[in-house]
Amino acid sequence: MQGIAGERLAPGMAALLTVAVALTALFSATGNQAEAKAKAKYRAVASGPAKAVVGTKNWSFGFRDKRKKAVLQEAAGAGGGRIGRLGFEVDGEWKHATRVIKVSKRGNSQVLLLKTTDPERKLQVEVNRAHNGSVRLTGSIVGSLDGVEAIGMSFKAPAGERYLGFGERSNAVNQRGNVVESWVGEGPYQSEEYPAIEHFVPAWGMRQRADDTYFPMPWLLSTAGYGVLVENSEPSYFHLGSDRKNAWSVQLSRTVDGLANQPEDRPAPRSITLRFFAGPKPADVLRRMSAAVGRQPTSAPFFFGPWVQPKGDALTTVQNLRDSDVPTSLLQTYLHYLPCQGQIGGEQAQRDFTAQVHGNGMAVTTYFNPMLCTSRPLFGELAGQGGLTEDAAGNPYEYDYLSYHVGQFDFTSQTGQITYGELLQEALEHGYDGWMEDFGEYTPPDSVSADGTPGMVEHNRYPQQYHCTAWATTNAHERPVARFTRSGYTGSAGCSPVVWGGDPSTSWDYDGLRDAIRNGLTMGLSGVGVWGSDIGGFFSIGAPALSAELLDRWVQFGAFSGVMRSQADGLGKARPQITDPGRIENWRRYSKVRTQLYPYVSGAAKEYRESGLPMMRAMALAFPNDRKAGALEDQYMFGDGLLVAPVITEGATTRKVYLPKGKWIDFWRTFAYDQATGALSAGTAKLKNGGGFRTLPAPADQIPLLAKAGTMITTVDPDVATLSPFGDESVVGLDDRPDRTLYAFPRGSSTGRFEDHGRITSTESKGSFKIKVSDNQARNWKVNAATNTLKKPFKARCVKLNGRKLTTGKGAWQATANQVGVTLSQKLKKFTLTFSARRCGK
Repeated sequence: MQGIAGERLAPGMAALLTVAVALTALFSATGNQAEAKAKAKYRAVASGPAKAVVGTKNWSFGFRDKRKKAVLQEAAGAGGGRIGRLGFEVDGEWKHATRVIKVSKRGNSQVLLLKTTDPERKLQVEVNRAHNGSVRLTGSIVGSLDGVEAIGMSFKAPAGERYLGFGERSNAVNQRGNVVESWVGEGPYQSEEYPAIEHFVPAWGMRQRADDTYFPMPWLLSTAGYGVLVENSEPSYFHLGSDRKNAWSVQLSRTVDGLANQPEDRPAPRSITLRFFAGPKPADVLRRMSAAVGRQPTSAPFFFGPWVQPKGDALTTVQNLRDSDVPTSLLQTYLHYLPCQGQIGGEQAQRDFTAQVHGNGMAVTTYFNPMLCTSRPLFGELAGQGGLTEDAAGNPYEYDYLSYHVGQFDFTSQTGQITYGELLQEALEHGYDGWMEDFGEYTPPDSVSADGTPGMVEHNRYPQQYHCTAWATTNAHERPVARFTRSGYTGSAGCSPVVWGGDPSTSWDYDGLRDAIRNGLTMGLSGVGVWGSDIGGFFSIGAPALSAELLDRWVQFGAFSGVMRSQADGLGKARPQITDPGRIENWRRYSKVRTQLYPYVSGAAKEYRESGLPMMRAMALAFPNDRKAGALEDQYMFGDGLLVAPVITEGATTRKVYLPKGKWIDFWRTFAYDQATGALSAGTAKLKNGGGFRTLPAPADQIPLLAKAGTMITTVDPDVATLSPFGDESVVGLDDRPDRTLYAFPRGSSTGRFEDHGRITSTESKGSFKIKVSDNQARNWKVNAATNTLKKPFKARCVKLNGRKLTTGKGAWQATANQVGVTLSQKLKKFTLTFSARRCGK
């Protein structure tokens, strides 16, 4: 603005500018005050992507992750029911937090004192950083505990959200709509079996509930991308939309409904501690949680080979397996070192026996549990030294299980720990390579531990103390000890190299094969990655006798579980055996496949130890954005690349399988199995389109199995008879066959693992693709790569090794329209193969 016109406008513009500045200042001040006021109403505690936001006027709690949105919000309400703000139950009525009386800071914690709807009691809440992308909330009752029965918290439950985890469960993978109890115990069993089982299980060791389990874990993993872990060991309950469809709650309880031997003076829970883990994906949540509570320790190669329990004379079974060309890495035997010290007087016989088994190329296990027969002199010695769990009068707590009258080791007692460790060392000195670490579910509710912990609290802690005592004793052994455990609770996984699913029924459905799949998936969703079942089941009291068909189908499932282990024994009815004529070929076939797949299987175990992703992965975990996949509980991913759909219907010869979007390779239509040698070999990849359900063939000898395009599968030679370090010169072991074969199904970019140290990457470009292999050992390789799985398929006309052209021909490489095979004649640790559609040099 210049000249006269500008001069005339200047005073008006100045006035307008003055008003604008004043208004800006006013609105800025108002905004700052509003922001400050908002901040005053809320405080936050953050740990990486995890952020808890609490109300400082009226109490509220919300949990956010790096998406900066509330993924979990406390349910509102202050009525007399369970659903509402943080609260506690008194004489049958719930009292809830209302407003905040006081806020203070204690280190990295926010501490709040809350008024409640109970005029006699308040609540104190402490929220702090817990690392690993998690925050911890502890709510405590301030005031008398007279009449208090429970303390808990409830949250909103948006439609479509699924609730996974909770330890090993048979009733469901998604527990929405259910009430889930966490009390270590037997079961579940067929309903008609309970009357019989009551005669040989302590009354407090069994709950007649659909969610009964040997290995509960008060852990909720939401498909919305968060997790909640109860860090207490008192009995706990999750009500997952069972009170109100749009809310779920968690509580600690003074009482376990209907449980025997609960003392009248059992303590009420004063505090509940919840740890909230951030995502954003369920796999991220699981990674954080499993890192926090501990993942299973390193395994030896023989853990991942076939395990066989002999029926009859063990050494006769060993010879039959060898004569039948059945690869076997471990022989399971069951001399009971406990409870009645069955090894006494036979020590040299055990050394001779284990040496014979080792000479045949197999590791060998025995048997332990945490109980001790009252008839043994050791019982009196430990009783006088405080090494046994006691009753209220200070005497060893005695009870019956099966035909034994026993007490149990007290692992809060140093005497109990040391003595138990000495018994384990004795078995190792006898040449055993591990044992079934059985039971651990029977701590009496009215018992007292050496450290003063009452039985109602100690009961759930006991499995962790038991298995961690064994781990502390054996972890320095010259090689990993094959301890397979049944019981568990939060924290026991880090001390349990292998978990097995207890004693299932010989049925197709409830507590049988179908639910064994659920057991493996729920364990994986709870941070236990190396898991296996009793192949064929155990109990046939109420269930029908084990059929040959069910045994064969269970064998097939077992081959694609964390551990493949047979079960020869059982209760109730006669049963077929895997070594019977007509059955042994099915067992041999899948033992051969399992052993050849060792590099892939052990690579999946390594991935679990590093990331927390289990070997058996629920579809909801592997495909979090596919709601149809996430709803499935009878198929799963085994490692990164294999989709497994066990046959769980009697007489079925086809199987309906859901394939997520993408390309999938039908394993049995792509791979041939040579019955004479047991060798796998790949032909042209047979592709299936994903994005819906497909019906696949499922003849009696085949489990539906698919590989995701991009998968790379490394194998060992088919004549490897054992993955153990044992065997005379007639036994072909893993070290005798160091070379590997890689079956690659490249598409786009993908990565894979093999064994402990091996990594593979595949990258597709226009007209070419590369495969990079990195290993810690130089070895010879054969590579068979499909080319029809590529986004832009082509026939390979040029192959380069580390940038240098390979010649064609039988000794180097050969190609068809759909695949290319390469034989590398030099031992390599690292190499890159480049496959091109154009001829070399063009």
